[in-house]
Amino acid sequence: MASLWQKWQTQRPRLHRDGVSLPATLLLRTLRKQLDSDTVQVTHLALQPGESLLELTVQQPLTASLQLYFRFGEINWPARTLTIHYRLQGTPYDNSLIKRTLGTLLLATLDAGLGVKLLQRLAAELDFITIHPRHLTLHLDQLPLAARALEQDILGKPLARRLALTAISTSKDYLRLTLGRPTQG
Repeated sequence: MASLWQKWQTQRPRLHRDGVSLPATLLLRTLRKQLDSDTVQVTHLALQPGESLLELTVQQPLTASLQLYFRFGEINWPARTLTIHYRLQGTPYDNSLIKRTLGTLLLATLDAGLGVKLLQRLAAELDFITIHPRHLTLHLDQLPLAARALEQDILGKPLARRLALTAISTSKDYLRLTLGRPTQG
């Protein structure tokens, strides 16, 4: 009974006096619901201090495992954006030597510009992400779950005008969101 309770606790957000920590298992489930399709599956999420990893399996243009290494950058709360710096690596899954060799050559060009095009194609239906070389911009006011929360009315004002995301960081298996009062500008 105790281990069931402990397992349940590791899959729930942890509240702090200045924010919340979201466990990787909860984020992985949410990412799978949002991103999984016939052409892409989210297979792994590893949150670590500094650089974290999101692993995807893609079916097109070739069957491969993509590793998206990322770290959080600047939060622009007035614009409701978050910058995420990334680098992309890939490993082909094909059994044939020719396909695997061609796949390796193709995946080797991910950092040279092909990665941006591939990510843009994979995220084409996600209006809340703008992909650039080496970073992406997450538009928090267009992210479905966040948009509803940001517009929630609290004492006559939307929550986003009363509370701001001031920092975001990762630790082993957790994403830490620090909240504070928005600066007047």
